Amino acid sequence: MQDTKMMKHLISFVLFMGLSGFLFGQSFGKPYWIDNPPQPQAEGNFYYRVTVAEERTYDKAYAKAFARAILESSWKLGVAVNTKDDVKTLEGNITENVNVASQTMNLPMNKVCEYIEEVNGSSNLRVYMLWQVATYANLKTQFEPFTKCK
Repeated sequence: MQDTKMMKHLISFVLFMGLSGFLFGQSFGKPYWIDNPPQPQAEGNFYYRVTVAEERTYDKAYAKAFARAILESSWKLGVAVNTKDDVKTLEGNITENVNVASQTMNLPMNKVCEYIEEVNGSSNLRVYMLWQVATYANLKTQFEPFTKCK
């Protein structure tokens, strides 16, 4: 009788720990937008794009993810990209203080979310960025507010 009672408590404890681990992992896992970018509320003005880059430092990963957002979005929209403007060239010109939603930019973009993780088994960081990208180049785009980054 005592063994049965102890076994029930042990099973309950294991189930509780398993459920707690699952819920804890879900609440602190990657944000939903990494695998499922949101859809804009307004039709036709912009779309969402996720870029990811992995480097040893945050600054290098940021620059690479930013450069990828510019190049991939340009290609998607059919914007002619100078062949010398490859990822490495753009990375060298990007700093965190660049205003990507400025009026002078040919392809208006707005970074709305960022998620950083350490890469297992290495000293690298992986940076994910969620962007709002104008549907058309060379037009002033009104981006909608976005605060659901978690």
